Amino acid sequence: MASQSTATNSPRAPFDDEDADIVFRSCDNVDFRLYRVIIATASRVMHDMLTLPSDPSADAASPPVVPLTETARTLENVFRLCCPVEHPTITTLEDVHAVLEAARKYEMPAVTANLRWVIKLILPKEPLRVYGIAYMLEMEDVAREAAKLLLEEPSLHLPTIAPPEFQVIPALAIHTVHVYRQKCVEAALRAVDDLDWVLNGDHERARLAIKAGKAMISWCWISDPNYNDHAASCAAEGSIQLKWTYTSHTGGRMQTSYSTRRWFVSHVDAIKSALASRPLGQTVRTHLADGPNCEILSEALSCHRCRPAAYVDLTLFDTLLAGKVDAAVDKVKLDLPFARRVSAPKRK
Repeated sequence: MASQSTATNSPRAPFDDEDADIVFRSCDNVDFRLYRVIIATASRVMHDMLTLPSDPSADAASPPVVPLTETARTLENVFRLCCPVEHPTITTLEDVHAVLEAARKYEMPAVTANLRWVIKLILPKEPLRVYGIAYMLEMEDVAREAAKLLLEEPSLHLPTIAPPEFQVIPALAIHTVHVYRQKCVEAALRAVDDLDWVLNGDHERARLAIKAGKAMISWCWISDPNYNDHAASCAAEGSIQLKWTYTSHTGGRMQTSYSTRRWFVSHVDAIKSALASRPLGQTVRTHLADGPNCEILSEALSCHRCRPAAYVDLTLFDTLLAGKVDAAVDKVKLDLPFARRVSAPKRK
């Protein structure tokens, strides 16, 4: 161990206790006065370091000084995360990365564990980098949250300059989140293709159809060949067929198929296109507000028959469909190689 030098900056509170029995010096010459028992418990490497014989030329009245290669900023964050003092305020992934490197170097598991809440706070701003860190540290819950947040990006863009985490994580980490995204897109599109709930689900419009005995009054885009009083431009389109299952007056179960208006088919197709790049329910909820989709609404409003209910019906449809999309995407799991497997109970 080295003797204490005078060319140092004053120790930083709260690591300035005169009763401390060990001093750690940063590479930029800032001293941290600590207690052996705390550091030896927090770090396996420093525990061994503290057992080395002291420099015989050192001042016996002063605590020994241990020079470290980290900056004062990094060491303060590290020591605050493992000592009984107020935790640091860490707001950048650069600081997180520096602390994690030090924690790995000195084998300080408590520091890594205490960083979890910091990483989660930064997650909304840097989901891709946080995903890399979470993958590297095998933080399963954080990795899953980050992958879900990455779905909000129109596509999975990789930065031009690789962040520090990408120099450590395997290519499998990026492949894993890419496959997860593709599965989420597939799940979202399946939810849009399954429109049985439109006439048969548990919602007010389906109940209205049952009560009235007419499916066409539930949504304005339902096409009934017996009532063809729509505008000429508001043609029926057969590519989306909705089946209505109901009970006849004789008590039997019946099923009738209905075509839908062309503008409704265009609306559904536009939703599917949007979900292909952003597979989230929120994509559907905000769909009508997007500029290009206003043309579809304008087409609906051009029909005197559809005009009174088109906006309300589309808004309700989008809200209900968004819930279906979210439920479908939530079932998709990120296939992490380090994920904890829940084994089935053994049979007696």
